[in-house]
Amino acid sequence: MQVRKILSTVAAAILLMTTATVCAESEAIIQSDKRSVADYADKAQGNFTGLIVDCRGLGLAPVMSPVIFNTNGTKIYGHKNLDPDKINSQGMVDYAKSLDGVARAGDNPLVVKAVRLENFNSCPVLTIADSNLVLIENYATKFLKNLKVVFLCD
Repeated sequence: MQVRKILSTVAAAILLMTTATVCAESEAIIQSDKRSVADYADKAQGNFTGLIVDCRGLGLAPVMSPVIFNTNGTKIYGHKNLDPDKINSQGMVDYAKSLDGVARAGDNPLVVKAVRLENFNSCPVLTIADSNLVLIENYATKFLKNLKVVFLCD
């Protein structure tokens, strides 16, 4: 949890410095100064193996093709830039009821908490700070492209 707090602080600092909106799929553009996630790649610290989105308590409804949004409505994970063969063989995400069922996310997953759900309670929404953090860390290890995503649900 200490690493997550440090990374959240870094993400919050980036957010405050740029006061911006993150656009989609790790090639995001931070609108206020037109810098991309690549410009922040040196901020990646966790060497994360995957992503766990904690949706417990929100009533998540599993679907075949979920999307992760930020609070501005921007997609940060979805089927568009993913390998369709990988999606067909693995699915886009795993659903688990506890941290015991998250092998897909690897040994060192980044854990973030969804603030709400969209699209009939099927798509988690992350804060801007958490979505920035996900995109920065993903740029370093490509866990989104490799479908290393797990949603925790009730």
